[in-house]
Amino acid sequence: MVRAVGLRRRARELAMRVLYEADIGRQSLATVVGRVAHEVPDREQSFFRALSEGTWGERARIDVLLAGLTPEWSVDRLASTDRAILRMAIYELQHLGTPPRVVVNEAVELAKAYGTEASSKFVNGVLGAVLRLRRERSEVSDG
Repeated sequence: MVRAVGLRRRARELAMRVLYEADIGRQSLATVVGRVAHEVPDREQSFFRALSEGTWGERARIDVLLAGLTPEWSVDRLASTDRAILRMAIYELQHLGTPPRVVVNEAVELAKAYGTEASSKFVNGVLGAVLRLRRERSEVSDG
């Protein structure tokens, strides 16, 4: 079990790298995926591709959500690593069926490893707001 968690974590880390490089390097996603995919464990290839390609395809919609949750910062002004981590985590929460606690924990760990000193708290706060918004919308649709 620990090994499977480590493999999934590695796939997330590489997906974040792909999103970061495609975003700041202005390279096509396919180019970056092609360069990085060989580093992804075989059993996590489909997760890696779903996460990186899905996030990239949905980034404009995700950025609208982020803009509403970070009104003091435009999405373009967010640290590039924070932006990649948040986009990826939001996509995973909305589309891949991963338990929210896992998504938030993994995003915070990536922020600690690759972001600034304040990144992990920022990422945790924004994702907490995403989850609250999700709960509120769920309660409205259920009620």
